[in-house]
Amino acid sequence: MYEVPIVPPENRRAQDIMKAITLAGALWFAASAATAPGPISLDSPLTILKENDLYGQYSNRTSVAILVEKPKTFAAAKSACSSLSEPLWSPELQDFTAGVNNTLSYQAYLRKFSYSQQFWVADNAHDTCRAIDLAGKVRVLDCSRTLPALCAHSAPLSNISFWGDSEKYRISIKTGDQTVTGFRDGFGFRFRSLRYAANPGRFKHSSVYNGVGNVDAMEYQPICRQLHDGADLGDEDCFFLNIATPYLPGADKTNLKPILFWIHGGSNVEVNGNLGNSDAINLATRGDIVVVKINYRLGHFGWLAMDGTSISGNYGLGDMITAMKWVQKNIEAFGGDPTRISIGGDSAAASDIRAIMASESADGLYSAAIMHSVPIGFYPVNLFSHWLSIPDSTALFGPMVLDGTGCVADSTLQACLTSVDPAVLVQILSPVGHLAFPVIDNYLLKTSDLQVTGKGYVADVPLLIGVNRDETGIQLAPYYGITDNAAAFLDYVGQYVVGQNLSAFANNPNFPPPPGDPVLSAFNLTQRVLTDGGYKCLAWATAYSAIKHKVLPKVFTYEFNRTYSPTTYTNPICEPPVSVAHPFGDPNGEYFKCHSGDLTFVHGELLYLGRPIRDDLDIPFEQLVVDYWAAYVWNHDPNPKSGYLKARGYWGTLSQIATAGKWEAVNTREPSMMRLQWNGGSVEWDEKPQCEALGFPFTTYFETNL
Repeated sequence: MYEVPIVPPENRRAQDIMKAITLAGALWFAASAATAPGPISLDSPLTILKENDLYGQYSNRTSVAILVEKPKTFAAAKSACSSLSEPLWSPELQDFTAGVNNTLSYQAYLRKFSYSQQFWVADNAHDTCRAIDLAGKVRVLDCSRTLPALCAHSAPLSNISFWGDSEKYRISIKTGDQTVTGFRDGFGFRFRSLRYAANPGRFKHSSVYNGVGNVDAMEYQPICRQLHDGADLGDEDCFFLNIATPYLPGADKTNLKPILFWIHGGSNVEVNGNLGNSDAINLATRGDIVVVKINYRLGHFGWLAMDGTSISGNYGLGDMITAMKWVQKNIEAFGGDPTRISIGGDSAAASDIRAIMASESADGLYSAAIMHSVPIGFYPVNLFSHWLSIPDSTALFGPMVLDGTGCVADSTLQACLTSVDPAVLVQILSPVGHLAFPVIDNYLLKTSDLQVTGKGYVADVPLLIGVNRDETGIQLAPYYGITDNAAAFLDYVGQYVVGQNLSAFANNPNFPPPPGDPVLSAFNLTQRVLTDGGYKCLAWATAYSAIKHKVLPKVFTYEFNRTYSPTTYTNPICEPPVSVAHPFGDPNGEYFKCHSGDLTFVHGELLYLGRPIRDDLDIPFEQLVVDYWAAYVWNHDPNPKSGYLKARGYWGTLSQIATAGKWEAVNTREPSMMRLQWNGGSVEWDEKPQCEALGFPFTTYFETNL
């Protein structure tokens, strides 16, 4: 039992002093959070002008400034910079042509300024009030003129283990009744772990949080409770999201950016929105978009449904929708346009996006969708995208939950499950592995699949959907080498992984065994069968039917043929071959392009995460991918506009797009995808005969009654 300590009389005075110091510290932090500079206190929108070529600390695009956009006198401009703990930007100290030129010209491309606009810069020993134009010409002007200003920007570049969040880099914004304090990164503005929902309690749906007062958004709060590599991590109160933005608007909330609302994968049981200490600041700043990354309840905390109780599942799905509602309500203060939200996610999160597109509860909360590597097809991954009823889900998960918790299927079941120690609940897996799925709860989901035949509700938004070439290479990697016989390998995987007989595909002419080493050949054939049957075939069928039945306005598809697996989820077979010339692997060699191998490129995080650069094309390819994805978020079309690329100085992407040609939207006559590699291009969908042999033809959704 906890006992209240008895404080000796001689120590009480010291304790009172310590209490006073602690209270003063708390009051100081509250005051500092409230008084950190921002667009409201400076009466001006703020943009960080830093050309992000994704070379990070190795970039020669070294000049950087903070643009204070609202015109001010020279003295007021100097004062605004001082409030940011910076001087006016000096053309003598930085090379205007090393990045500020392009980023400033881009502001004119956005029609925020004319091409003849001038901007206050630092004075020097001879001239008091100076301004610079878009051509880099410096002139002396009347100090009483009102112009926008360029301030210096000394915040360092962040990486996985370092970020400069000292007091001088703190920045505050006002949203609702909250003053939120984040920090300036070398490239943009970052706000960590903003609460989007109060903890509703276990097995209850979340609702939008309306906070008050000063909020510290400098550090990450707990991730959602999960079992990861055997470790029990996180907390049940994990309703937080992260925001990265290149721009903070003024009070009038103009010139807002489109938003990528990112949902992390991890089988709905693990991973988090803080992974790698990253809020995707590189994607946000190179793409000139706002990125929101969320945490949502996982495992049984987020997805358990038990028949006969009010535990109806889909709590994690509801958290995603709640977070979108919070974003719609608050994102303008962070520079985001609530009418232009693209939802994106990978793996299980892609299936959750499929569920969101099927949920009328999310109608109007977003304007486009992106599905990376959606698991769909073979059992058990089909349960991610073909949702069970609550009775069927209970039959599948219930016995293990009851056995693991000791709860009994009677009138006390709900109370027992609600109060059971989270350390007990988090350890309970499922009979189909470490996975959790949406269910038909008749609240958020009312059908068993996305209605791509026009026979029910589906969100009327554009879709970008695709795969990596060898998705299941990583999942099958633990079984590599168990046999050199393809039929035996397929029989093993069929029996222990997908629960159906696959051995016949060893002799199917549509799946010829690759030549060479028989162990590698057997593995290669098997992963091809599982990649087609677990990811690719029904992704293409979804796109095909959506266009055929005119339920989505347009769909774009892709396949990554160049990948870089994350350190937290890889295997030697997913790494390119090493040579003397390529000590970190040669991406032009043959290797398996595995599940999740696209994400580091999409988020622009190779150097941020400290990954070695394998060849001269890794960063240019990363630039290309980021520019494709940002174009989709901006225009609902992954083809970047040439004027945009020229205005930003993205000449490498401009050249590569000229080589690749236009990324065509799917049509039903000759459906095509973009093969994402260096010197890639649009190609016809592959694996058509293989998908037909597997029973998942591109016309699958013509032949089922969804």
